[in-house]
Amino acid sequence: MSALTELRVIDAGRVPVARSQSLWHGIASAMRPNDRPVLSFCRPWGAYVCIGLHRRLSELDLVACAEMGLPVFRRQIGGGPVYCDSDQLFFQITLPARRAPASVERLYQELLEPAAQALRTLGLDARLECVNEIVVEDRKLSGTGAGRIGEAVTVVGNVIFRFPHELMARVLALPDAARAEFLRLMRRHVSSLEAEGLASVTVEAATAALVDAFGDALGVRPVADEPTAAEVRAMEVWERRFAQDGWLRGPEPHAPAVRNVKVRAGVWLVVADDGSFEVRREVEEGISA
Repeated sequence: MSALTELRVIDAGRVPVARSQSLWHGIASAMRPNDRPVLSFCRPWGAYVCIGLHRRLSELDLVACAEMGLPVFRRQIGGGPVYCDSDQLFFQITLPARRAPASVERLYQELLEPAAQALRTLGLDARLECVNEIVVEDRKLSGTGAGRIGEAVTVVGNVIFRFPHELMARVLALPDAARAEFLRLMRRHVSSLEAEGLASVTVEAATAALVDAFGDALGVRPVADEPTAAEVRAMEVWERRFAQDGWLRGPEPHAPAVRNVKVRAGVWLVVADDGSFEVRREVEEGISA
């Protein structure tokens, strides 16, 4: 069997918080055009907050993050602030950019549908909705994202075993009334295995389901592997970058008069600069949020 019919599976287990981000950044940075695809897994030892590449750091309540002992990281791919902890299994599928689907819709369809299939294997009626949302009924089950790093494309997601909605609401810089509404919406629209009655599912079972689903979908044989020396060096480079104040600050354009805070696809909290807010719901592909 040739190398291009193999899927490298790198299960890093529990790792320091910075490594839970640098793992897939480093794998992608070290990837070459003819390399095998990589499915990687990890869970952070502790909790932290992560913000997308182009988002303003001022979207976060940095005082609250510090009070809760939550480090803050900026990732290379886009998306809003997210709360991460050891009750989430992070998975990333990384492949050479020249072998990835050209359109965003196809990229998510081909590389997130296996994750939805894995959740169905675990006992959930999971499906893809609104391009890159994995849901059961109208409840979000996984935070996802994608982007190009070096010569690779990575699609990332998580399996949420349980989720502290209150902590997620605290890390955002919101007026008190808007924060309370955001928390209400999160409790309504962001779920977890525990909330769906599957608290008995183990990390090992979820990992195995994802490995099988991605192997089947990509038509490749999963092979357990370890990071190469080049990948480890790239991870260390990313960890030094994460620690740089300039990287963390990122772009700070003028704050918009209206801020859209995503709860899940189709459900947004719209907060004006005077502290007033409203909930915006959209209908996409005939499905009401």
